[in-house]
Amino acid sequence: MGKLGFVQVEVSTKCQLNCLMCPKSVFRNEWIAKDMEMDVFESIPFKKFRYAHLQGWGEPLLNPKIGDMIEFAREHCKVGLTTNGILIDRYLEDVLNLDLLAVSIASAGAEEHKAVRGFELEKLKERIKLVSEQDKRPKIVIATMMLRSTIGRLPEIVDLAYECGADEVIANNMDYIPSENLVGMEVFGEKPDPSVLDLIKKAEDRAKELGIKFVAKPVKLEEALVCAENPVENCLITVDGKIAPCVYLHLPTRSDYIVRYFRGRRVEVPKVYFESFDEWKNSSVRDAFEKRLQMLYQSLPMEFPALPDVCRTCYKAWSV
Repeated sequence: MGKLGFVQVEVSTKCQLNCLMCPKSVFRNEWIAKDMEMDVFESIPFKKFRYAHLQGWGEPLLNPKIGDMIEFAREHCKVGLTTNGILIDRYLEDVLNLDLLAVSIASAGAEEHKAVRGFELEKLKERIKLVSEQDKRPKIVIATMMLRSTIGRLPEIVDLAYECGADEVIANNMDYIPSENLVGMEVFGEKPDPSVLDLIKKAEDRAKELGIKFVAKPVKLEEALVCAENPVENCLITVDGKIAPCVYLHLPTRSDYIVRYFRGRRVEVPKVYFESFDEWKNSSVRDAFEKRLQMLYQSLPMEFPALPDVCRTCYKAWSV
């Protein structure tokens, strides 16, 4: 059997920021902030996976063992992480050992970026350049979230990426909405907004001019055969070492349930964890998506197996 896809590892649930769309900000009173212990990290079978992404619901560079973790995982697979960028200068040597570095930027506008993420944009750009100017460095990705308040400057994000020496821009959706106050800030829907599509097209065109790769997540809601998280091939290891199908079925809170807003309606779904990889491989969630994938190879049209109950109200299962 070949290797699995990726393992996402939640090396820390701590973060210095309180971004307005982050569940840590919404559920701060029940948030469990901690670092993954090195013995838990070393128990993960990285050799089973092609890639490890060292980030969950938190800032990975806050774990003081992050350098050792990168070095350990790299012995078995490619390694990357997503960061808010604040500590890049402090952990530069460790960051340079990565295969991929994704840095979160809210907007190309300094005031908009600070309003969403609470950190100075110019300081963040300086830290990205520290990495891009090195002879041997990881692939640098600028990760932005398409919100109603920031989408207007999406093409400028491409210019910012070029200025910082980044290789790619990924425009994500607010695919998890943890609070009613955030409903309506998403840019996706049943019928995509023409102005949003136009801005995405302008960003794509600008990226081609500058020679930067640009990827925007779909903004039309439609049921996916298998979501982008693909729990058939991929999984999450939580900060406590539990196995979850994906990050959207886990939150480091004291509750046994996850609150999400789907199509404007408040929903609670149970968290889903497994004690072993064998249990994960034989789980009903994984089995449901595996059966849906098998539909691709059927010669006669057949009805797709239903989405798992915990996934039906997750926007990732609707292609965004």
